[in-house]
Amino acid sequence: FVCLFLLWFFILFYDYKFLILQNVHGNCVYFSKWSYVFNAKNIFYGLTRTNRKVVLKKLAHNWEFDEFDSKICKTWNLSQDCNPNQLLNVTNVDAKILDIVNLNLSWPGEEPRKGLVLCPYSYSLYDLLNPVFYPKRNHKAELLNIWTMLSLNPEPIILQVIPKSKGWPVPAYGGVCGRLEVVAYEGETLASLNDVTWYKKLKYAQKILKAAMDFTFKHDRFRFYLMDWSLDNIVVNDNDVVTFVDLEDVVIVDKNILPKRDLPDWYKRYGREQLGPGFTFSIENLCKHHLSDHNLWAACYILAGDDKPYLYPIPSEANETKPHLYRLLEDCLRNSDDRFKTFTKLQHVIDDLLDSKLGSNVIR
Repeated sequence: FVCLFLLWFFILFYDYKFLILQNVHGNCVYFSKWSYVFNAKNIFYGLTRTNRKVVLKKLAHNWEFDEFDSKICKTWNLSQDCNPNQLLNVTNVDAKILDIVNLNLSWPGEEPRKGLVLCPYSYSLYDLLNPVFYPKRNHKAELLNIWTMLSLNPEPIILQVIPKSKGWPVPAYGGVCGRLEVVAYEGETLASLNDVTWYKKLKYAQKILKAAMDFTFKHDRFRFYLMDWSLDNIVVNDNDVVTFVDLEDVVIVDKNILPKRDLPDWYKRYGREQLGPGFTFSIENLCKHHLSDHNLWAACYILAGDDKPYLYPIPSEANETKPHLYRLLEDCLRNSDDRFKTFTKLQHVIDDLLDSKLGSNVIR
C-alpha cells in the first residue's frame, strides 16, 4: 500500500522525475515521462532510465478494486474496518488460494469467470506456481500477493510461469507494485498496422500459428488456452517479433494428471462443438480433456474468420502458386475432424510462400 501510494504521488506530481519500482528480483527500476492519467484500458506508457519502453498496467478497473476491497475483511474473518497489516497474521492462506481456483471451476455457466481457471483438479496449482516463489522472501506475504492476483488478475503469475526469457511469445515481465504491473513495451497491435504488405502479414501469421502450437504443447506440464484471441491483443515490434499482450483470461489444463472416474473422456481430443461465427468452446469441456484444438482454431479464426480476417483477401499470385492456402484456412475453421493435421499443412504452405516472397509488394 505504501508502494502504491508513493507511485501515485510521483505520477501525479513529478511527471518528468524518475519513478522507482521494485522488480521481481528485488532490484530498483526507474521510470520517467509518464502520462498523467490511465487511459480507458488502464495503461501507462513510459521509459526506463536507459530509455527502454515499458507499459504500466492496472490489474483491474476501479470498480473491481472497490468491490474487492469491500469484501477483503469479511473474506479473512476480520473486523469490518480491518487494517491491511492484519492480513499478515491470517491463517489458511493456502486454502483460500485453492478456494479461488475451485470457485472458478464451479462458476455458473451464464456468468463470466473471474481469475485463474486451472483444471481439471485444483491441487495442480502449487506446481504451476513454483516459478513464482522466490527464496529468502516472506512466505506469508508471497501467498497473500498470489491470492490478490488470483482474485483480481492472474496475468502477472502467468508471465512468470511462461516467461519471455524462455522463448514464450509474451511480454517481458518487470514486476508488480501494489496493484500495478510493469511489462516491456513489445510493439504496435496488429489491428493498427494496416499499411503493411501481405508478405509481412504472412510473416506475422506464421508466428501466430507457432504461438498457438507453443501455448498448446510447449510446456512439459500444462496447456495454456487463451480465451481472448484478437488482433488488438497481439503486437509486433520492428524486428517482426509477435507477442500476445493480454493473458488475463486463460484456461490452464494440467495434461499430466491421472484421471479419476469423473473424467471418462480425458484421453479424447476436444474440438469446436458447433459451426457458425465466434468462439464456441466450452471451458467445462476444455477441462475434461487432455488435449483441445482451441488455440489452433482461434489462430485460424483471426487469420481467416468472419470478423476482419487478417490474411484476406489473398493476392492472386499467391492463390495461383498455392491454391490450397485458402482451402487449408477454411478447413482449419470448418472441419474439426483432424485440425492438428490441417494446421501442420497450413504451416508448411505459409513457410513455402514466405520462402518465395510472394506478395512482398502487395498492400492489403
